[in-house]
Amino acid sequence: MKSGQTGLSRTFARDAATVLGTVCLIVCLSTIAHAEPVVEDAQVDADITTTQSQGTPQSKRNTAELDRARQIRCLAEAVYYEAKGEPRRGQEAVAEVVATRVASKAYPKSFCGVVYQRSGRTCQFSWACSAKRAPSGLQWQRANEIAERVVDGWRPGVAPGATHFHATFVDPSWARVYRRVTSIGGHVFYRQIVR
Repeated sequence: MKSGQTGLSRTFARDAATVLGTVCLIVCLSTIAHAEPVVEDAQVDADITTTQSQGTPQSKRNTAELDRARQIRCLAEAVYYEAKGEPRRGQEAVAEVVATRVASKAYPKSFCGVVYQRSGRTCQFSWACSAKRAPSGLQWQRANEIAERVVDGWRPGVAPGATHFHATFVDPSWARVYRRVTSIGGHVFYRQIVR
């Protein structure tokens, strides 16, 4: 009878440890999830749709705030992934290119639209089509500061009229067609020639 009790005790101990481990895992994961909330674009879009359907002045303000936050995030991602290792002027120039495109009739009318614009399976910004690490650190903070100012209407004036740019280590065919505006850090900036 003793060996049966020992087997039962071991089974009970194993099951208790499994349950305890599962509870600890759930508590840890929920703590992490609450510590740094991530708002996905789909959730932001759902929130915007919900508040738009309510139609109150407060919900319209909330919708505008959510859209502004989303536009800042999109532009900050472009600045971060395209120019995080560049000097501040280079980061501002990338933001200015996106803003110039938003103001143009030839491109989407929002920062997110420009940043995530696709032509078939090709993205305007290569990082937008590939896996990327979550942005972080001082460069992410700077990208957000620049993006917020640009979304709010500030134009740095470091690459006026520029609609395109490329890294200095590549030589795209379109670079021979556009007018060079400036070179900052590891990027060259161009504007389309309007005839």
